[in-house]
Amino acid sequence: MSEEYAQIVEGCRRGNALAQRKLYDAMAPMAMGICMRYAGNRDEAQDLLQEGMVKVFEKVGRLREPEKLKSWVARVMTNLCIDTIRRKNRSGMVRIEDWDGIEDEVPDHYALDDIVAAMQQLTPQQRLAFNMCVVEGYPYKEASEVLKCEETGTRSLVSRAKARLREILTQQTEERNR
Repeated sequence: MSEEYAQIVEGCRRGNALAQRKLYDAMAPMAMGICMRYAGNRDEAQDLLQEGMVKVFEKVGRLREPEKLKSWVARVMTNLCIDTIRRKNRSGMVRIEDWDGIEDEVPDHYALDDIVAAMQQLTPQQRLAFNMCVVEGYPYKEASEVLKCEETGTRSLVSRAKARLREILTQQTEERNR
């Protein structure tokens, strides 16, 4: 895969449309997953995806290690989502969410779509804290800086988010079993 990534990156550096399409096709599903976890809904996630992929195309020429393309795109998308949240925080609005690693937090019998829907029912602050600390693995201190609160406040938000997710997912299961 790293050889293919090297070819894609080199093609993008030259402005090759086919290479750009291959990059988009290879990375968009993963990038959309990241955006869905941070966004409050699919439309917002689509906007983040488009904005993020534009950034990826603009900066891919600077990527020194093409074999790290996937993790680099994931980082670009995550940073874009977090930056968007910070901007919205300044304007009094917040949206958020992310993924990979949630398997440890909820039973495995829930469908991915159910978990994403449940996460979108959390408060924006709970989604951000949960996403950053549990899913992305950020230290509580870093998440606290983004949330502009004390570390204990972030821990509390994560705890409340976990409890609320369990409640929502349990309720969904009970409704299905009726």
